[in-house]
Amino acid sequence: MALTGHYLITGAASGIGAATAKKIAGPNCTLILQTKSNVTGLNEIAEHCRAKSAQVITIQADLTDRADTQRLIDNCLQQSNSLNGVVSTAGYPDWGNFEQLDEESLIQSMLLMQQSTFMLLKHLNKALKNTKGSFIGVSTFLAHKMQVGNNITPASSSAKAGLEALIKSYAVQYAHCGIRANAIVPGYIKKDGANHKPLTPDALAQINARIPAGRLGLPEEVASLAQFLLGPQSRYITGQLMHIDGGLLLK
Repeated sequence: MALTGHYLITGAASGIGAATAKKIAGPNCTLILQTKSNVTGLNEIAEHCRAKSAQVITIQADLTDRADTQRLIDNCLQQSNSLNGVVSTAGYPDWGNFEQLDEESLIQSMLLMQQSTFMLLKHLNKALKNTKGSFIGVSTFLAHKMQVGNNITPASSSAKAGLEALIKSYAVQYAHCGIRANAIVPGYIKKDGANHKPLTPDALAQINARIPAGRLGLPEEVASLAQFLLGPQSRYITGQLMHIDGGLLLK
C-alpha cells in the first residue's frame, strides 16, 4: 500500500531502507532518500519509486558527521515544514569484540546510531508534530543478544541499545502530540546490493540453525512492518520495540 505525504528514509540504497522506499512509494508521496556512499544503488531505488509516480529527492550524507546530518535535516525542511514519517535504517554491524575494538570504532558506531538519531528526533520534531507523524528507528538483535555464536559485539550492542532508549524517551515525551516513535528490531535479514557478498552454504546453515523459523528474514518483510508503523492503522502504537527475527531471541 502506497502512502501519501513526505517521508525521509536513511540508508535507502539497499536492504531494509530500499525495500521500505519501494513499498511505500506511490502518487502523492514524496521520498527523501539518503545514502552515505552507495550513489548507484540509491539512484536505482529512486528510479523504481519514480516509476510508481512518487516524487524523489536523493541526498548523499555521512550521518557520523554533524554537519552532514544537519544538511540532511535542512534539506528535508526545505522541501516541506510537515513530515509524515522518518525511517532511520542507516547502520552497520561492528563484529569486533573487546580485544579487537578500538575507541575510534566505538565512537563511530555511537555517532551513527545515537547522535544522528538524536538530531533527527530533535530537529524534525516540529515537522512530525504538524502531521502527527511516525518515527521508526531500525535497531538490531545484537542490542538484546550479547553473544552470537563466538561473536561478542560491544560497539553495535551498546550503540543500538542507546538508539532504542532515545526512541522510547522521545515517544513518552511527544505521545500527547500524536507523534508515534518505535524501533524495529530485526534478526538475521538477507543482504542485497552489489556490495554484499553472499554467505557460504556452511555459514548460512549455521545461522539458520540458530533461528526457530529456520531461515533468514527478507528486507521486504521488515519493510511491511515499517509500512504498517508509518500508516494510520498503528496510531495507538508508540514506544515499542517490534522484534522481527523468526524467533531468534527465543533461544
